[in-house]
Amino acid sequence: MGNEVLNVRNLSLVKSIADNSFLVNDVSFNLRKGEVVGIFGLMGAGRTELLEALFGLHSKNTIGEIHVDGKKVKINSVMDAVNHGLGLVPEDRKKDGLVLDMQVFKNISLASIEQTTHYNLLNVTKERTLADKYLGELKIKTSGSNQKVMNLSGGNQQKVVLSKWLATSPKVLFLDEPTRGIDVNAKNEIYHLINDLALKGLGVLVVSSELPEIMSICDRIIVMGKSRITAIFNKDEASEDKIMNAAIS
Repeated sequence: MGNEVLNVRNLSLVKSIADNSFLVNDVSFNLRKGEVVGIFGLMGAGRTELLEALFGLHSKNTIGEIHVDGKKVKINSVMDAVNHGLGLVPEDRKKDGLVLDMQVFKNISLASIEQTTHYNLLNVTKERTLADKYLGELKIKTSGSNQKVMNLSGGNQQKVVLSKWLATSPKVLFLDEPTRGIDVNAKNEIYHLINDLALKGLGVLVVSSELPEIMSICDRIIVMGKSRITAIFNKDEASEDKIMNAAIS
């Protein structure tokens, strides 16, 4: 694994100032290049909220420090997050990750428009070239880049969302429930893809409610409970009992 690519210090997401409540409470951790770190917790632990706070979705209510490649950054918006090398594959791909009635090639280019424009006008040839690159690399099964994404299987839809963020050349990729609602074969393909991305030096942060998944694909596991980090385990020291005990503590 490489140098530290992400360092989060004392990050909190305020739920209510009136009663001093938090959705994420004083969270600190780091992530290295080529490392896959999992985040596990029971419902309401603050897992998704942590990723959203890091990605600038709740900037007005987020406090703390975020460092990317050793430099402190301020993330006030999704655009800031993207510009600093962060990408987020959301929990609900159909609601938040895709435009379902739009073609595959249009979805893939959504987060990297600057690559597919010429004199501030969209260039369809560039969009299709970008899409074809990821159709091949991620083995997305489709009749072609012109197919509407709503007609793809769940696993292939998820690959389109991944392609959209990989097209931005991120340093860190946040994956929120990356295999939810897809079949076993597609899950295994996503696992291989995560491993390949890590081997290429990407830092990957994975939220999953499936404990076997977290234990099999992650180098370290962060456990959250009641909006806080309750434990961090290296892969070789983690067990289901230890993780579950930390999650309910």
